[in-house]
Amino acid sequence: MLALVGAICAFVAVGALVLYLSGIGASRVESRLGALRQSSTQAALDAPFSDRVVVPVFGLAANLLIEILPHSFINRVSLQLVAAGRPMTTQAFFTLVAIIGIFIPLAVIMFAAFTASVTAVAIFAALGITVGGVVLTFLWLRRRVLNRRMAIWKSLPDAFDLITVSVEAGLGLDAALRHVSEKLKGPLSDEISQTLREVGMGRPRREALEDLAERVGVEELTIFVNSVIQAEQLGTSLARVLRAQGATIRTRRRQRAEEMARRAPVKMVFPLVFFIMPTFFIVTLGPIVVSLLRYLSE
Repeated sequence: MLALVGAICAFVAVGALVLYLSGIGASRVESRLGALRQSSTQAALDAPFSDRVVVPVFGLAANLLIEILPHSFINRVSLQLVAAGRPMTTQAFFTLVAIIGIFIPLAVIMFAAFTASVTAVAIFAALGITVGGVVLTFLWLRRRVLNRRMAIWKSLPDAFDLITVSVEAGLGLDAALRHVSEKLKGPLSDEISQTLREVGMGRPRREALEDLAERVGVEELTIFVNSVIQAEQLGTSLARVLRAQGATIRTRRRQRAEEMARRAPVKMVFPLVFFIMPTFFIVTLGPIVVSLLRYLSE
């Protein structure tokens, strides 16, 4: 009897311990799932308004537009978005194009039809909104790409000097690039940080650097990447190559500044002719004309 009671007590104790441990494990799993669910919900709430509302609502038209347009054109726009710093996704960009080029003109025509004033003016206004909106959207993207490339180009000499000093001090190329990404601020620092993350994830450094040059699209950076790859293949001094590249980029920067200075007089002709000269003629000849008219009236 005592043995039976002891066995029952032991079974109950072991069962209670197992249930307790399983409850702890389940609670941990549930808490982890709850944390992940909360983080995903928070990330969805922190997303831009365009990604949360505009893209889901008008995404069908954007996807249809993407399917209709040539794939080479879509890839070119995607590369431009990458070069612009990824301000939005490709689907979001074509959603914007669809809204400006399709839905707004349709809204104008429907409003004109509702007010019974569908005229040639309304149709031409819708066509003007379509063409002008689409053209301005692509011009905005192009302008953003050019501004970002100019910012990267301006920060290249300082970045090359810092990389050269770091390599000459005994650091490796990856450590020197990491030092540049920490010290400098701007789009070049962001691109170098992305390249270092790719290398840290196991991607070959050569491919990561080539992708960096292709992604940025700045000629001087492409030359720098090719020189670094060639120096590693041939076993030449990397510090010497970096110093030569720094001197070259500074020379090109000075030459470009001189070129822009030579273009300045030509660019000033149009403001002088259309804005300054008419005002000058009005100020100088205005009193003479007034006096002449007064003399003739007498």
